[in-house]
Amino acid sequence: MTTVSPAPQSTSTLARSAAWSTSGIVAQGVARLAYTVVIGRSLGSADLGHVSAVLSLSIFLALVWPTAAGNAASRYIAFAVARGQDDRAVVRLLTRTWALSVVVLGAAAVPVAWGWTHDGVLAATAAWTVAGYGAYAYARTGALGRGRARRVGLADLGTGLLSLAGLVGVLAVGADSWVLVPISVGYTVFAVVCWPRGVTGPTELPRAGVLSFTAWNVLAGLATNGLLQLAMISAEVFAAPAQVGVYAAAFTIATPASMVGQAVSQIIVPAFAHEAGNGSLRDRRRLAVFLVFTGGCVVVFGAIAALAGFVMPLFYPEQGVAAAPVLRGLLIGVFVFTIALVPAAFLLAAGRSGEVALASLSGLVVGVVVILVAAPSAPLTAGTTGFVVGSVVSLAALVVVGLGTGRTGRGRPDRQTKRRATVQ
Repeated sequence: MTTVSPAPQSTSTLARSAAWSTSGIVAQGVARLAYTVVIGRSLGSADLGHVSAVLSLSIFLALVWPTAAGNAASRYIAFAVARGQDDRAVVRLLTRTWALSVVVLGAAAVPVAWGWTHDGVLAATAAWTVAGYGAYAYARTGALGRGRARRVGLADLGTGLLSLAGLVGVLAVGADSWVLVPISVGYTVFAVVCWPRGVTGPTELPRAGVLSFTAWNVLAGLATNGLLQLAMISAEVFAAPAQVGVYAAAFTIATPASMVGQAVSQIIVPAFAHEAGNGSLRDRRRLAVFLVFTGGCVVVFGAIAALAGFVMPLFYPEQGVAAAPVLRGLLIGVFVFTIALVPAAFLLAAGRSGEVALASLSGLVVGVVVILVAAPSAPLTAGTTGFVVGSVVSLAALVVVGLGTGRTGRGRPDRQTKRRATVQ
């Protein structure tokens, strides 16, 4: 019997999902900004720099597998929902690989955090932060694949407030070394609320290509998202402690802005996963989404840059004046990085994760080289320079690929057999 492909999501449905997802990520970003502002005001520049570096490390390590596993879950779950297929085997497979990865990555974070902070408690809790963020990233994208954007948005808001309340409690009792625990609790609670679970169906969604798609997505994620986190990490490694606090202050303002693009891209992947085509920007609907999003980002990032001199001292009286020009430089890179997420998401939805990875890898390589070359003479701004240059290279490569006539990804579920797959 022939299976009729479902109609693509309407523009209004896509807009509603994007609104919930974006609202949630903005709430989470504002909560994280408030989290670091409280730390900066209470504990000073050095501790602000250490905490910001550990948070960047958690996001960077999550890109090594948990975030990619979530993107894969989002895409394959969305396809199963559209076809009414049984996706339990795929979800179990991705969840097992996620669990193994967070154990390894959490353990790897401890010696790195110790080297930065020389605080045993802070280093140990960094493992939870890495595992917690890995759970958050996996659960968030998986839930969006199931169409639960409203739940995701509300959970982002609730757990962000929970983290802030916990931080106030930790600081009130003088337990400064435990400042990473509240945000780790927030990430963990979010994962419990939004965890993706398999759903039964008359036929089973094939598992073929799931892990290869995820593996390519790891490289794509590191190449597209990793450079932003390396900018903060490079400041921690190369700059003096007082300078790290200044950079961290600017970084905490720039990072929430970058989350908007991530929220939209997390909606695009499941929304376009079951559509025919190769994710090309030659398609009028995709091109319109990209251009409208770019125009919105010009307004948002331009406004933040214009207000940097006023905003930074308001949030960070100690570091604000020196951090304002650093923020403006970071915003250039964040703008380019953010709009590049949209063509990348279209290609990922079409199963072209390998092409996204290779296109973005050029920017990552160039960016890292620039950081290493610039660090001896400009330890504070080397990360920003590398981030901006690498992001421009990545955007150019992704647009070229997106305007090309590449084939639909081989791992695309709609090109695979609809017979029940053997679960090994």
